[in-house]
Amino acid sequence: MLNILIPTDFTAASLQLVEQAIKQSDKKVNIVLFHAFELPSSPHDLLSPSYKKPEYSLINEPFRQACKQLKDSYPNIINKINISCMQGNTKALFRNFIDAKDIDFICCPVAYNYMSIHPQSINPTTLFKKSGVPVVKELTTSSPYVFTSKTIANTTAVTA
Repeated sequence: MLNILIPTDFTAASLQLVEQAIKQSDKKVNIVLFHAFELPSSPHDLLSPSYKKPEYSLINEPFRQACKQLKDSYPNIINKINISCMQGNTKALFRNFIDAKDIDFICCPVAYNYMSIHPQSINPTTLFKKSGVPVVKELTTSSPYVFTSKTIANTTAVTA
């Protein structure tokens, strides 16, 4: 089973990338939908009882339903869809996140258009490039990438 990390902006439209990715898989996958946020600028903000993590307000019911519908549409391919957010922007933090989620590769096509959905949202592509985890950059219906262990070896892995 493969664990694939895919960036999201918490809209049903962003799930099109998931659908493109799973159509190229020849084995069952776990999808981790990922969004990154900056830490609050003040330690006081973090310690304040009124502080709420931004992702709680951004993950809405239509998005959850779209995830469920996607999973139900591909029961032989999708094992799980998880929504995971990370607060911070360091290479070490992201590497720990990747290790904890046991990510095999990241699906982030060159044409991926990052959408900032919150003042604390950060573009994850720089984290992806520095992670050392393979990044699939091409997804088309005729893509040479079928998600197998051989494919992962042929993806781009950049270490910094």
